[in-house]
Amino acid sequence: MSISSISSYNTALLQWQGQQLKSTGTSSSSSSSSSSLSSLLSSSNSMTSQLSSMVELTKYAMESMGLSDNSRVTFSQITKYREQLLSSFNDSVKSGLSEIGVSNPENITFTLDKDGKLTASSSDASDQKAAQAWLDANPSIGTDLRSALTSAGVDASTSVNMKVSSTGKLTVLNTAQTAIQTALDSSSDLSTKLRAALKEMGVDLSTPMNFTLNADGQLEVSGESEQADAINEWLKKNPDLAQKLTAQLKTQNVDSSAVSLRLGATGNVQVSVSNSELTNAQAVLSKSTLGSTINSGLNSLGVDADVKFTLQVNTDGSVTVVSDSADKAKIQQFFDDNPALVKQYQQIEALSGLDDARKAMQIAPSEMRKRIEVESMAAWWSGSDSSSSYFGSYSDGSMSVLAGLNLSV
Repeated sequence: MSISSISSYNTALLQWQGQQLKSTGTSSSSSSSSSSLSSLLSSSNSMTSQLSSMVELTKYAMESMGLSDNSRVTFSQITKYREQLLSSFNDSVKSGLSEIGVSNPENITFTLDKDGKLTASSSDASDQKAAQAWLDANPSIGTDLRSALTSAGVDASTSVNMKVSSTGKLTVLNTAQTAIQTALDSSSDLSTKLRAALKEMGVDLSTPMNFTLNADGQLEVSGESEQADAINEWLKKNPDLAQKLTAQLKTQNVDSSAVSLRLGATGNVQVSVSNSELTNAQAVLSKSTLGSTINSGLNSLGVDADVKFTLQVNTDGSVTVVSDSADKAKIQQFFDDNPALVKQYQQIEALSGLDDARKAMQIAPSEMRKRIEVESMAAWWSGSDSSSSYFGSYSDGSMSVLAGLNLSV
């Protein structure tokens, strides 16, 4: 990463104007650095004065780098520090812009209440916040979903949880089934014990075996099996799995008649909870186009990290985003919400100006003394050629700090 600058030269010397420094420390040091730059840029000051100002600006750079006044620093170190700041800034901008939107809509769970309000839930806090804001701005989606479900005979009091696929298909989630399965998975030893017992009985689990709870709360084989009696007797003597399942049914308020278990050759037992209301809801959602609306809406929230825009620092220290992108307002809000990032950009801008000043003043000591002694030196700093204040141009995921031209012919 490199910082490019556009400058106007006259006799190998550059005049700077309009650059502001924002100190990372006390207000007095900020005032000192700003005053020093003003002195450096003033066309009426001598080279001696401008050299003194350059020293003050170097102190500002050292302060930004966290160095004490009695430390030593080279312009190469300052430049390297500026490059590090710029790299960190670019990474933060790219990451921040991507987080404006929803990184993965498929990982968000949507809950529809009886009043037709949709609530987003996700393990990713930023995704949840962005999705909820979009849902709140588009309340008709939830009300239309609830209206369609009610028209299909789904009880209005039924809370519906769903997810949306990358193709815009809405899938109803059986939360009770998910909770029970999670509980059974946490006691995987029960599945292992049952499989071992079935193996000893010569049961072939290449075709999964199903189980249900009887009226006494005991598991028993569902369907035809030559070893059914032996298996049921073993299940009666080893009730741990049945007790675990029964406890979860009570917690989830699910009737035992709606539940079945299946055990295959590998893995834990799999629970199935039938729910006619959710089945009817899925039938309605499978025909709905609102899933596509949700998916496309959430995907439109993000900002491309390679978006092009320009940053301009205002007199109050804020920045203004200049861009032809449709996401200009989002980018502006991003910087408004991240003052620390704006401060970092101001440091980069200031250090870029200092580096340009250093390059322009690289003349031989003898020539410098000669010029200082000549009163006409002031005229050397004056004239119409000048560069305006710096601005940041963001393109292809990187920020370049440029000095704008302000030429008079």
